[in-house]
Amino acid sequence: MMKRAIFFGTLAICLSAVLSPAQDGIEKELQQSSDEHMREELGVNPITAPSIRDTLKQLEVFRPVPVGLIDAANREATFNNRMQTAMHFGSLVADGFLLTLAERSQDIQEVGKALIRQSRALGVGERLTKRSKSLLESSDRGDWAGMRQELVRTQEDVETSMLELRDEEMAHMISLGGWLRGFQIGANSTADAYSPTKAAVLANTEIMDYFLDRLNTLHPRLKKTDMVTTLTLRIKEIRALAAEADGKPVTPVQAAKLRDLANDAEAAATAKVDEDGRFEKPKGASPIVAKKLNYTSI
Repeated sequence: MMKRAIFFGTLAICLSAVLSPAQDGIEKELQQSSDEHMREELGVNPITAPSIRDTLKQLEVFRPVPVGLIDAANREATFNNRMQTAMHFGSLVADGFLLTLAERSQDIQEVGKALIRQSRALGVGERLTKRSKSLLESSDRGDWAGMRQELVRTQEDVETSMLELRDEEMAHMISLGGWLRGFQIGANSTADAYSPTKAAVLANTEIMDYFLDRLNTLHPRLKKTDMVTTLTLRIKEIRALAAEADGKPVTPVQAAKLRDLANDAEAAATAKVDEDGRFEKPKGASPIVAKKLNYTSI
C-alpha cells in the first residue's frame, strides 16, 4: 500500500512539470489519488475516520450557541507538546464554526489568527496563509456559509500536512480536539435547553469508539501521561453513559451528566503539563478541581 501511495505521488509531481493547462485536470486527479492512497495507508479514510464536515455539520443543531462557554476559552493558549497543540487547533475550528452560527464575525477573525499561530507551532503554517485570507474576506462580507466552508478546509489542509509529514497521530488528535470541543458545547447546550434533536447527537457512540481507539494507539509513554489517562477515562465514561440511551436520545438527566464529564475532559485536554506529562497544579486550584484532573503534584 505504501509503495502505491509513493508511486502515485511521484507520478503526479513528475507530470506537473510537463502537463499543459488543458491537462491540468489529469494532474489533479493523480494528486487526489495519491492523497487518498496516503490517507488509506495511514488509517485515515471515510470508513475508519469521522469526517470533519459531518462532525461540524452536527453542531448546527445546538442553537442557541452557548457563546459564554466559547468566550471563556483561552484562544491565546500555548502548549509545550504537539498533542495538546494539535487538539487545541481542532478545538479552535469547532469554536469558529459555532461562532458563525452565532454570527459573530469579529470573534471569527480572532479565531482565524489563533489558527495561524497554532498551525505554525505544528510546523505547517505556510499552508494556512491563503486559507486565512479567504476566511477573513468571508468574514468581512458576512458570508457565514463561506466561513464555515473555509474552516472545514482549514482543518483539512492542516490534517493533510500532518499526513504528508507522516504524523498521522497528530492528524487524529486535531480531529479529536474538534470533536471534544463540539461535544462539550453540545452537551452544555442540551443540558441548558433540552431537546430530543440535540440529545440524539450526543448518543453517537461510534465516534467515541473511534477516538478511544486512536488514544489507545498512541506511544506507550504518551499514554501514561496524566493528560491522556484522564482524557481517556472521561471519554470512556461519556461513552458508557451515552450507551445507556441504547440508540435513543439521551434524557435530560443524562445530558447534565454528559455536560459535566465533557467539561472535565476539556479541562484535562487544555491543562498545563510539565515535561514528563504530569499536570501542573494551577495557583489557587481548589481540592475539588485538583481531584477532578487527578493532579499528581497534590
